[in-house]
Amino acid sequence: MKNGAIYVRVSTDEQAREGYSIDAQIKAIKDYAIKNNIYIDSMYIYKDEGKSGRKAEKRPAFMEMIAKAKTKPKPFDVILVHKFDRFSRSREDSIVYKSLLKKECGISVISISEPLDPDDKMSIIIESWFEAMAEYYSINLSEEVTKGMKEKHFHGELQTCPSYGYNAKNNMLVINEDEAKIVKYIFEEYGINHTPMIEIARKLYKMGIKTKKGKNFENRTVCYILNNPVYIGKLKYTPGGRKAHTFDDPNTILVDGKHSPIISIELWNKVQQELTNTFKFRHPNQRNSTNISNWLKGVVRCKECGYTMVLNNKTKLRCNGYNKGRCSNYAAIDIKEVKELVINQLKRDYSTGKIEHIIINKKTNKSVSEYEILQNTLNNLRDKEKRIKDAYLNGIDSIEEYKLNKKMLEKEKKEIENKLHSTNKPDNKKTTTKVIENGKKLYDLLTDDSIPEEKKNFYAKRLFDKIVYDKNTDNLELYYSSTNPF
Repeated sequence: MKNGAIYVRVSTDEQAREGYSIDAQIKAIKDYAIKNNIYIDSMYIYKDEGKSGRKAEKRPAFMEMIAKAKTKPKPFDVILVHKFDRFSRSREDSIVYKSLLKKECGISVISISEPLDPDDKMSIIIESWFEAMAEYYSINLSEEVTKGMKEKHFHGELQTCPSYGYNAKNNMLVINEDEAKIVKYIFEEYGINHTPMIEIARKLYKMGIKTKKGKNFENRTVCYILNNPVYIGKLKYTPGGRKAHTFDDPNTILVDGKHSPIISIELWNKVQQELTNTFKFRHPNQRNSTNISNWLKGVVRCKECGYTMVLNNKTKLRCNGYNKGRCSNYAAIDIKEVKELVINQLKRDYSTGKIEHIIINKKTNKSVSEYEILQNTLNNLRDKEKRIKDAYLNGIDSIEEYKLNKKMLEKEKKEIENKLHSTNKPDNKKTTTKVIENGKKLYDLLTDDSIPEEKKNFYAKRLFDKIVYDKNTDNLELYYSSTNPF
């Protein structure tokens, strides 16, 4: 008796087709296995639901099956499929994986609907024909889908998820009144008030406005909205194009949609003229040099939003989240000062032999423990809680405002208290030999002027998980990594 595995697959366009369901394939294969004396262990039934057969690496169950087949001892002798096109719709993938299974693993692939004699030379030609037909079907289907999408587009039907400002109903765009107000605000700020995109993004951030995916607006999000003709009642479609935010592709097809516009054509034209003036002297696809000018690159992060602090005016670091309009941390910190603080702290740490999560106050250059910082934060929240209660009792805030503020404070307090429970008190510092040794090596490396910044950056990124800058307290927080970078 042979041991067998089952591989079944359906793509989204085939799920409703009779005879192609996962259960139907498994049932037919099990019946075949019983008749042909093949034992199927339930742990070797691999299913890919809603997956195309064009690319093997995008089918997790298929790749799991191949990995299992390569183990020793051999787990099964054959892989049973309903049809060869279930195994793959790509001739290249089919040849590669069947050859690997046969030559390296001694495992054959058998189609129960297309039985072939492995000892018959003609079977090789017939199997190749099956593979070619499967690939032809897949390519032809893709072309037909594209053709259908074009046809729908010309009739003004929706092809994608609704843009910000709209909802989808019965495959039609319907105005979302709350979001539409924000769209109008963006167009008016840019086209009438000449507010830069980055400033618009910052204003939206301060107002707490989120995108449809619940993310903060960035300058590129604002740019996309300002360029999107959907807001004047148009629909665009680029056959074979990516979903990138590009509006100048010559293959793009623009048609009248069936939805109501949010923006007047007059305002749209003003915005387009403003965009032309803004980008007139910019070079498309221009990239900054990748040379590392200082070893802090990619190491220091903003505490408020988690974005990396990036180069600003050559001598300072500023939050990249602020540059994109997603953060309110406008502070720029001096690169030379930060380097000195970090290097001095490294020396103190490896000299004393005591390492923990370090917080350096930039003004006093003194280290304090994370526990103390968290405790102070908790005390401040308690004071704030008392103040909002007083505001309610004195008639400044309504009961609704008081409840909302109290709920937000309680959530923040809970988070701080949880962090306190998992943080050691100052008198419980841990000595980590590996980190101390690495700290000494990094100190020597950072203070050696003959070593290039790229190399210093490489090792700094591995000794520190991150260095965090807190604008509110003007502190730098050093988080050491336990891995060995040297």
